[in-house]
Amino acid sequence: MIPMDKIAYRVSPIPDKINRIVRETLVSPQYKSLAAVVSVADGYGPCRSCLRLFDEGSDYRIFFTYNSFEGRAKLPDPGPVFIHKEDCVPYSENGFPGDLLNVPLLLEAFGDNAVLLSRVGVDAVNVNSQIEGIFADSDVRYINLRNREAGCFVATIERVTSL
Repeated sequence: MIPMDKIAYRVSPIPDKINRIVRETLVSPQYKSLAAVVSVADGYGPCRSCLRLFDEGSDYRIFFTYNSFEGRAKLPDPGPVFIHKEDCVPYSENGFPGDLLNVPLLLEAFGDNAVLLSRVGVDAVNVNSQIEGIFADSDVRYINLRNREAGCFVATIERVTSL
């Protein structure tokens, strides 16, 4: 076990390179046979780049297939995600994104080879403690945030060890 006071984390959106390719080509860069679709937001999202909620009825968003396990495991995990149609600033702040605190989410802890170690619903009041507790297990390599209602990938949480 790693001491809790030594655990910090970073919430990482979908890589900006993928978002740029999707916006330019309207094709999933990971699944080139799968076209992306642009529509007016009829749900809250969130955008998998800036990690902000969509303005339903006014924001345009791109729907495409994304593999959250790429570079982490041989087993693919393709699923639907949304990003803003127009460029947005990728999330890079410290801590848990404020817009996500009222979204029903799951924290899915993964070990080597994308083995699922635990899955727990996010408690908005205690999310930092939840994440620190999950990362206290040295077998956990990363955590995926997943929408609890739709089941789709939102972002990855990675351990950052403070010195």
